[in-house]
Order: sequence, then C-alpha cells, then structure tokens
Amino acid sequence: MSVCVSNEDLALNLLLAVVPEAASELSVDAVVDQLSRLDLDGQQVEGTNSVAQVLAAKYNSELAGTTDAEQAEVSQWMTMSARHGPAERQVFAQTINNHLAQRTFLVGERLSLADLVAFANVHPYMASLSSQKRFNVSHFSRWFDLIQHSLSADALAKTGIQLIEIDLNAPVQPKKQAPAATAQDKKAAGEPKAAKKEKKEKKPQPAAKDVVIVPSMIDLRVGHIVEVAKHPDADTLY
Repeated sequence: MSVCVSNEDLALNLLLAVVPEAASELSVDAVVDQLSRLDLDGQQVEGTNSVAQVLAAKYNSELAGTTDAEQAEVSQWMTMSARHGPAERQVFAQTINNHLAQRTFLVGERLSLADLVAFANVHPYMASLSSQKRFNVSHFSRWFDLIQHSLSADALAKTGIQLIEIDLNAPVQPKKQAPAATAQDKKAAGEPKAAKKEKKEKKPQPAAKDVVIVPSMIDLRVGHIVEVAKHPDADTLY
C-alpha cells in the first residue's frame, strides 16, 4: 500500500498530516511533475481529489461527508477548487465568500475535505492580499482564519503552511492632508483684503423711569340705555 504525492500537491500533503493514521500505514513517496496516485487494497486511483476521497473514506469518513448529499457537495467543491488554478484564485475566493455569507463551513456543520482542499488552494492567494482586500471578502477571510486555527500546529508544520495573521476589523484609513499652497498659488490668490472696521459699540440706553399708576389714568366711560325691545328673530335676545 503506497501513495505517491506530487511535490506541488499541497492539499494531499495537508490531508496526510491531518490523518496521521494514513501516513503511518502507507508508504508515502514524493514525486516530481507527476499526478498524485494511490495504491490501496488493490485499488489504484490517480489525482488529488480521487486519492483524497479514498483516503478519507478509509481513515476518516466524516471528512468525506456523512450523507449522500454532503458527499456530493464535497465532491463538487473539490472539483471547483481543482478548476480554479493560480490565475483564477480571486474568482474562487469570491465564490467562497458569497457561499459563506450564512455558513461556517463549505459543507455541513463541520470541517470536511472541501474545506481542506480549498484552504490549501487559496493559501498563497490569501498571503498576497492586503488588509483592505481581506476585509472586502470578510466571509472568506473569516472562514480561512477558522480553518487554519482548526488544524494542529504539527499538521501545518509538516505541510510547510504558515499561519497568516488576519484582522477581521476594518483597516484604519489614513486621513488625507490638504497639499501645502505653493508660491504660485499664493500669488494667484492675491493679498488678503483689509479687515473690516469694527462696528462702533452702541451707547447704553438710559434706564426707563418707574411710572406711578394713579386712578386718573383710567379711561372710564358711562352709557345710558334709552330703549329695550325683544329681538324679532329670537326668543331670548333683546
């Protein structure tokens, strides 16, 4: 029983580090410029995804999915990962970001082969991103940070994967400073106009004198009623 792993197959190397039982039971050989292949119990398979699925089924079935639906979805994500090479990792990262808006893992509620293979695929791309670009794909960055901290330090070390420090907070934008005015700008603007003369202070008004109220100031008028009669159109009016 043996497995030949390509020197460029980061995903399969990571799987063997995550599942030490497979690495200890199989004869692991490194190959250059060849597809990874597996010879296990008389079964021969070739290619990263095929080898990974066979190894997971034998040594850690949960990684391959616990239901038929999950297994099909895991296989779909692994195929998608294989189709997005270095030149298309930005597109793949955006696809993952959109998918994870309401999810924690790519498939189901636990770590799967889909996460491991995709993580290995996009690791170089994530390392190249600035803090602002990582924040722009926040769901993708959150998932990436979760996966890298879900793996043991020993597994990462065996694979040669280094932890990437990811800050999920919005990066602080430096304040823009206005450019200093040049001599030409000052000349074009001209000399500042003379300041307006200050308004004269208003003279204080003299305080009003107290007025004494007397009865003679009241305007009283007296009327004399000469006739009273009932209103022709009303019973209670006069």
